[in-house]
Amino acid sequence: MAQEGRALTQTRRIRARDTDLGRVERVNALSRRLCAGPLPPEKFRYYMLQDYLYLKDYVKIFAAIIQKADDFEQIRFLSGEMANTIDETFRTHLPYMKRLGVTEEEIADARPHIDNSAYSHYMLCEAQAGDVLTGLVTLLNCSWSCPSALHDENYGAWFAGYVSEEYRQTNRALIDRIDALAEVIDEKKAQRLCEIFENCCLFDLRFWDMVYTMGEN
Repeated sequence: MAQEGRALTQTRRIRARDTDLGRVERVNALSRRLCAGPLPPEKFRYYMLQDYLYLKDYVKIFAAIIQKADDFEQIRFLSGEMANTIDETFRTHLPYMKRLGVTEEEIADARPHIDNSAYSHYMLCEAQAGDVLTGLVTLLNCSWSCPSALHDENYGAWFAGYVSEEYRQTNRALIDRIDALAEVIDEKKAQRLCEIFENCCLFDLRFWDMVYTMGEN
């Protein structure tokens, strides 16, 4: 960042906000409660459908950030991440839903819960209004929001993808890019980015509450 001698990178400052909120522990508690066995299939089906709808808006955030990119390297990175998300949806998410018995008609008729829409729309709004760095920060929350339901005998294989080496490398690339772009920003901008991340954390908590109650919260 612009101020000389500042020890913390931008993502470490953001991470400190995350810790203060206790979000990771609360998300993990929700996911453990969600998968306190045996997990009712209808609950996991609801999660998968809402997550699928969330992903449709999530890829639009990459598209919004690409419009702000001013060099081909940024465009390459962002378009690659957008393509990876779309590919993963078709390669993993949709087949897993079919494995759960979710029909094409159910997928077509599914509508996002208001908390789901509010979450993705907030991220998209900030990405459209801000610069590349701001857009990347809106995505950071999802990278750090990894449910800890890995040992569920029926659904652990799905959640295991969130701790794979490929997933870790993708997150590391995002963190490094944010920190590099944030080296030249001032304190006002740094605080604004922390605020955006904190808001995303709060939306994330509402998402998991919504999943646990199947939209009846």
